[in-house]
Amino acid sequence: MSAVTEPRSVSPVRGLYWISEGFTLVFQSPFGWLSVMTVWFLFTLLCSIFWGFGPVLFSLTLPIFFAGLMVGCEKVHQGQSLKVRHLFLGFNLNNPRLVGLGGVNVFWEVVLSIVTLIWGGQHMTAFQGMVFDSNANLEELQVLVSDLTPMFITLSLVQLLLLVLGWYAPALLIFTPVSVIQAITISGKACAINVVPILFYLIAMGAILAAISITLFTVPVLGVLLGLFVVPTITASVYISYSDVFKEEV
Repeated sequence: MSAVTEPRSVSPVRGLYWISEGFTLVFQSPFGWLSVMTVWFLFTLLCSIFWGFGPVLFSLTLPIFFAGLMVGCEKVHQGQSLKVRHLFLGFNLNNPRLVGLGGVNVFWEVVLSIVTLIWGGQHMTAFQGMVFDSNANLEELQVLVSDLTPMFITLSLVQLLLLVLGWYAPALLIFTPVSVIQAITISGKACAINVVPILFYLIAMGAILAAISITLFTVPVLGVLLGLFVVPTITASVYISYSDVFKEEV
């Protein structure tokens, strides 16, 4: 476990570098990534079956699995192969703190759900009813959308903030001795001083996802093959960006 280091600001084009290096990291161990993602997908599918408990379990364990993948990325970067066991390393390494981060995730998801119900519960119910009603009044539907827009914008901004605070948190908890609160704070600071490269990263990744979506309709087989490596590339790019922002060399 390494000492805690202050995040550094990097150049905007590094956001593109994170994606390219993440892609390279995936293709250093493609079959390992496919195996790991298959296991993770099956777990996600299992969680989706159990309504109520399943999503909570998924949110609680997400930082644990992701931290294990960060260790796996480090091993691949060192020339080793990614193994399924890397996915579960977080259950053995710093488990209490990672569970604590998962608990924070669950807490905020519950808070956002309650806010959604209180703020727009009735409007959401009415909106869903009108969407599936072929005889619905268009003007009433427009009014509902107008009423719900502030809620959607607010919740989106809050979720974006939570994403920023948790972006590097699993990696910080698995690689350094920081507490959960420190990890969240440092992650937020790292993202705040690297807004431009992260923006470059998000735009480029969005363009890639859009291109893959188009390919799915034009050349389905190629689109599916490319899609298989989307989540691994995103995961690996998070590790690359962590290394770039918190270490001297990548």
